[in-house]
Amino acid sequence: MCPQAAEYAEWIMTQEKEDFLLYGHHMTEWQRVRPLAQGIAYFDPKTKMAYSHIDYLAEDVRRRLLQKQAFESHSQRAYFIVENNELNEYKGLTLPYSDEIVPASGQPRGLLLKEHGEREASALNDIAENGGNVKAEYFDVGLASLKREGSKINVRPLTAEDGEIIRYGVLRRWGHDYIPFIRLDLFQIVRQLAIMKGVDHIELLSNALARFGMVLRTAHELGIYHCFTHPGNIDANGNLIDYEHAIYRDEIPVIKEKVMSEEVALFSEESLRFRDIDLFFGGIRDVIRKCQEIYKLNREGLMMQIRFLRENISLSAGIPVFESLAHVNIGFYEDTIKKLHIGDQKRIIGAFVDNYCPASDQVTDRVFSALARAGEWTEAVTGFICNPKNPKPLRQIPGEFILGLWDRPPLKQ
Repeated sequence: MCPQAAEYAEWIMTQEKEDFLLYGHHMTEWQRVRPLAQGIAYFDPKTKMAYSHIDYLAEDVRRRLLQKQAFESHSQRAYFIVENNELNEYKGLTLPYSDEIVPASGQPRGLLLKEHGEREASALNDIAENGGNVKAEYFDVGLASLKREGSKINVRPLTAEDGEIIRYGVLRRWGHDYIPFIRLDLFQIVRQLAIMKGVDHIELLSNALARFGMVLRTAHELGIYHCFTHPGNIDANGNLIDYEHAIYRDEIPVIKEKVMSEEVALFSEESLRFRDIDLFFGGIRDVIRKCQEIYKLNREGLMMQIRFLRENISLSAGIPVFESLAHVNIGFYEDTIKKLHIGDQKRIIGAFVDNYCPASDQVTDRVFSALARAGEWTEAVTGFICNPKNPKPLRQIPGEFILGLWDRPPLKQ
């Protein structure tokens, strides 16, 4: 969010200096835990939607907008406002637009496409009706014309002169303890959060993994598979979000008719369950294996390189290969749990297992026996959790395969 400096300065001078309360803590306290960029958002009291800019909004919408102080969320794709100690987060229609498709989302930078926004709202609300904490609403904003020119794209919001016509909008998310700006991949910041809240760090992590286990079990029982369940998509209270690429059970048969024969066996409910768990704990295995081969590093050496680049990301500016490596998800086990005492590890992983699968005591024993032998999170460990009756290790469905499904029916609309 980058409002023009003059506009922002003028707005600041007209506002009361109010220190907002969020979940019982002042925003100044939250800023000490994780510094948040601030700006303005344009709030529509009629729809309860907010926008980072108004360039492409209809005139009747512009007339009723109110300026609100906004704070950055976890990524550049979202921001939130606080009112009456409650948080509303808005995802999509953010500045700046770019001439690229973002590899992680498969969408134009700055835009949330309608099919993805609607899907996330539907999944979050289905889960919320069965015990989840985060609710959502998608609001359709308008049309855009997307023109591909080689490896670049040109997006012109609210025009449809030529190119591929796309619909985009804004997603609103909220929940009574949803913290969109602190995700589980922020190890030190999560520890600082525990200090601010006055709770033990291990207790906070255990509670978060218990919530995550419950939400993931509920989603899988409903036949909803998230596909991108890395720690950056889970907040510090265990709320799983970013369902924009979720796949529903009833879509699987149609998808299988459209994929190549060798991919049919790979793509199943069992494999999707496996990916959801393995991606969170074990990381992006195919990418990690390829990086090990390319850089001639053992696993531990690669982990050290990734952590160094992640902590010193500014050093990698202008070096795309290393910048990509810095964003590799190496898994919550390697990134966080493995750093802790073995007793704390069992407590945290056990909290997830207890809330995800039946016969949890037996599963937990199997998990830690396997971890003790391997010294790292393996496909076999995920197998014990994913399917205790038949714990055969599987391979993750590649992320590129999941993103590619959006170019084929039934996901392509």
